[in-house]
Amino acid sequence: MFKHNAIWQHQRSLLGWSQAKYMLALSGLCFSSSLWANTFLSYENTLNKVTAYQQQANTFATQQQIGEARVKQSALWANPNLSISQTGFGSNQDRELDISVSQEIDIFGKRRALKQLSQLEQSQLEITQKIYQVEIELAVEYLWSQVALQQEELKLSQNQLATSQATIDATKLRYRAGSISKLDDDRAMVTHIENQRKTQQIELALTIAKKQLANLWGESASNFTVNFNQTIWPSDTAQFIETSKNNNLYQQNLALLQQQQHAQADYFKVANRPNPTVSLGMTRNQSAGVNGSDNQLMLGVEVPLNIFNRNQYSQQIISAKQTLLDQQKRFYQLQHGVQLETLLSEITGLKQQYDLMNDRQIPLSEEVYQKTLLGFKVGKYSITDVQQASVQLQEQRLNKIQLLKQAWQKSFEAKSLALGVDVNVIRSPDAIMQINQKLWQSTQEISTTVGVE
Repeated sequence: MFKHNAIWQHQRSLLGWSQAKYMLALSGLCFSSSLWANTFLSYENTLNKVTAYQQQANTFATQQQIGEARVKQSALWANPNLSISQTGFGSNQDRELDISVSQEIDIFGKRRALKQLSQLEQSQLEITQKIYQVEIELAVEYLWSQVALQQEELKLSQNQLATSQATIDATKLRYRAGSISKLDDDRAMVTHIENQRKTQQIELALTIAKKQLANLWGESASNFTVNFNQTIWPSDTAQFIETSKNNNLYQQNLALLQQQQHAQADYFKVANRPNPTVSLGMTRNQSAGVNGSDNQLMLGVEVPLNIFNRNQYSQQIISAKQTLLDQQKRFYQLQHGVQLETLLSEITGLKQQYDLMNDRQIPLSEEVYQKTLLGFKVGKYSITDVQQASVQLQEQRLNKIQLLKQAWQKSFEAKSLALGVDVNVIRSPDAIMQINQKLWQSTQEISTTVGVE
């Protein structure tokens, strides 16, 4: 028994040394080719780099200028009208010249109501800016997490590659000793080559993910490594949702729409009231054959008669919209809470599976593989047993990374839902470009006229 334990410890130390040499060689290659160890990038550093780069467009300042100009435009008085008319042009005709200036007098607060609408439109621009900031932050975090997940997947793939290398080393010894066939040796080599290919595939995916992340701050370099502060599991999801309860931008947008509809209703009420138009002018009369003229001051008031069009149907439209908006708010709040609860439950279930696999299943499978490999070296087990243990370990490592990816996907769904933004935009490879294009388009679509359309 003591002899068997001694052999087991010796073989295990040799296996560990073999894996250590292999991992050291891999790390040396990575270091020499890309200098990963020299540049570590946290999420905060990444977000700062992206924000500084994206601010070069200066779109927010433009929107602010447009909003302020619209508020000032809404407070302007209506332009006066100048009227000139004359009758009689011959020297033998009586002539009458009328010159007057008319001005509409806003006595019911139409300009004030219009200014209120413009101020609410400026508040809409502020919400648009908040949505932009939130979408940028989530999009950066998503691409940053994809790099981190690819790094973790590469690490697991390298571990599996070291496992297959240990199998190859043991197979070569058995083959040279004549205890297994050349076919068994070739089968082990085929498996090892496939692991090499998968590792290269993951390395390529990692490089592409890094370049996509670097594109966000105007570069294409991939010589950096993202690092987590604590754990690769998205453990901050529940806390993020709790702190975002009062920051749901979709609900803020609905509340602002309600204010705009109330302001529109007030505007239509005052717009329906007849503002008088005051005219001030002079009338000059000159009789035919008379050198002198008679000048008279003219003062008039014109009041529109709102008999047929009193904006009565516009009021009905606004009332119907307000009722629908109230129903929409209640429905969204109900669905919002239920969906968040479902997503958090799903993340909790994935975490339980991940802990079970990471803490118990994979360590046990690694131990089973090492014992099987040791038994194979001493002739107790066949190469099929070793390959079966290796495949089982590989499947569990792949399942581990898949659980991580699922958890991060659900985490971003929950965060996007909590903040009231579209998760499909966040998870798009060109998310930043889409977000910028949407912002630029919305800026260009701001109306140059002020009023209720």
